Amino acid sequence: MRTGLSNKILIVVLGLLWYPCDLDAQHVSFGTFAADDILISKGTPENLNFNDKTRVINPGASQTVTINLNDPQAAVLTIEGNEYLDVTVYIDVPLTLDLDQANKIPVSFRFAYSNLNPLNEITAKMQAIEVPAGFNTATFPILRRINGPPGPPPTPPSSGYTAPRKTAYLFIYGSLGPVGNVDAGLYEGTVNVTVEYTKNN
Repeated sequence: MRTGLSNKILIVVLGLLWYPCDLDAQHVSFGTFAADDILISKGTPENLNFNDKTRVINPGASQTVTINLNDPQAAVLTIEGNEYLDVTVYIDVPLTLDLDQANKIPVSFRFAYSNLNPLNEITAKMQAIEVPAGFNTATFPILRRINGPPGPPPTPPSSGYTAPRKTAYLFIYGSLGPVGNVDAGLYEGTVNVTVEYTKNN
């Protein structure tokens, strides 16, 4: 059972405008809400923009634009928290981006995480673990533990002690399409990403 939210990320997909000339940008923007001591920050890029992968997206029966994990367009979030604790990430995604009830474009999202205390986003992406397609939840430690016997339990929080913190990376990517025969306009949807410390009930 999911208990209180620690963080909630709203991802709003904006745009998909068709013109005879260059296509105006459509992007995924992030808003963050934090509680407890988990901090979520935007990385580079901070938007998921299918137009950065394919400059012109035209209405048609078969065009699909895919951003993969290793593409530079994959969006990046960082999750900072207590290095001794696990976090659980939940991602709720729409099945389509909508202009209105009659105009919808299929969309699918994937995500991956990296928790080997990487120095930067490039290293993090090389070490990332992809969550299998169709899954919308992943639980992992903020800092991946080395093999071997478990260490001593962490020191409990107190007024004279602050647990060390580490940063894990979360990458969001996916596919838009097939576009189909739809009208030009602003297509949007919302992806909710929730991050919280894992509760052992």
